[in-house]
Amino acid sequence: MEQKLWKPVWSFSVLLVAILLIRTLIKHVLMEHLILDYKIHLLLGITANLALIFIAIFYIRKHDLLMLSGIKKQPIIKPLLLLFPLVYLVLLNVVFSDLETAQLTITNVLMLLIYTLTIGFAEELSLRGFLQTYLLKHFDDKKKYTIIIVGVAFFFGVLHLIKFDKGLYGEISQVLFATFIGVLFGVLLLITKRIYPLILIHAAIDFAAKIDSVGVPVAVQTSATSLGSAVFITLLVLPCLLVGLFLLKKHVLQLKEKQYPVMEKVN
Repeated sequence: MEQKLWKPVWSFSVLLVAILLIRTLIKHVLMEHLILDYKIHLLLGITANLALIFIAIFYIRKHDLLMLSGIKKQPIIKPLLLLFPLVYLVLLNVVFSDLETAQLTITNVLMLLIYTLTIGFAEELSLRGFLQTYLLKHFDDKKKYTIIIVGVAFFFGVLHLIKFDKGLYGEISQVLFATFIGVLFGVLLLITKRIYPLILIHAAIDFAAKIDSVGVPVAVQTSATSLGSAVFITLLVLPCLLVGLFLLKKHVLQLKEKQYPVMEKVN
């Protein structure tokens, strides 16, 4: 029984990693042949994201998670909590953006918008929509909520190591960066009961982070992140982890099960 329970998690994770590895491999092949065009690499990312979206929706439907994952229409609970990641993380990226080299044409910006939207859908549906929701549904003991949410968020962070193009310190900060945000988003899904706002916020954050490189050809080599910069970046995003854990304790762990129907099992 336990093996059957974990099988969807392992199979989905393998597919997820496989798609990311294939995308990274194709990107390296393109770069080796000096195919560095911004639009081509963006289309590669969009294609990979669409594959992840399709697989995530398939798994969500197959395991009857449409309601629990926040896909089916239902009222948004405590929507004001969504303002923190939207305002803080978008502004954080805007403050540190440099548009001097950006090629802000309508086509480039539109393609970036489509790309970041597919990122939001792919990552939220995969990590929060399926993996986190599936585990919470089958391990509905509140003592395990924190372990599951942090565990899925950490897995999300580790996936960023596949690229490994920022040096050791940069990769470590990237893992922590993604983990901290993943914890916050995982908790917000439990509280708000809707995944679409998180998808749009995720897309907005990525759009703000990537706007300064819009239209710029992909670099064959990237500079490694220094230790100081890695620590600085990690500290800037640390509030996401702290806020996420605070909200988990205040709005989820202290509630009785019957007061939180989003976590009731669906037959």
